[in-house]
Amino acid sequence: MDRSETMCRYCGVSYLIFHEFHQLNSRVAQLEEELREQRGSTQREKAQREALELGRLEWERACHLEVQRHVEEKVKTTREELEESHRDTERAMREEFEQKKENMKEEYQKINKEKERIALRDVESERKKREELERKSEEREKVLSDALQKANKNVEELRKSFQQLEVR
Repeated sequence: MDRSETMCRYCGVSYLIFHEFHQLNSRVAQLEEELREQRGSTQREKAQREALELGRLEWERACHLEVQRHVEEKVKTTREELEESHRDTERAMREEFEQKKENMKEEYQKINKEKERIALRDVESERKKREELERKSEEREKVLSDALQKANKNVEELRKSFQQLEVR
């Protein structure tokens, strides 16, 4: 082929080089378009990632709030149960105390009645002993009085006998 057939008459550039240059320009334009698409895709993915991250953060926050609310409810319920249990225990202890107090009062009254009964029995026993002693004392007094009267009679008789003997 002739050189005029393979080169441009105006600029002197070979058609093959021009064609390759044109193909490279087309390829560059195509690659630039793909690059733009990739950048757009990257930006979309980045936006999606950010949206997902925001969604995850919101979900975590919601979960945290839900767990916190659940814990607060559990604490409140547990506190109420403990307070109720405390009131029940206090009430039971108060009732037990009152029952023991009543039992102690009854025992005290029984002991006092028993002491009074024993004291009355002792007083009665002492009264009987005193009466017995008085009776025995009266009997002894009577016996001694009788003995004294006999002795006085004997003395009188002895005096009379002595006087009679003196007179004789």
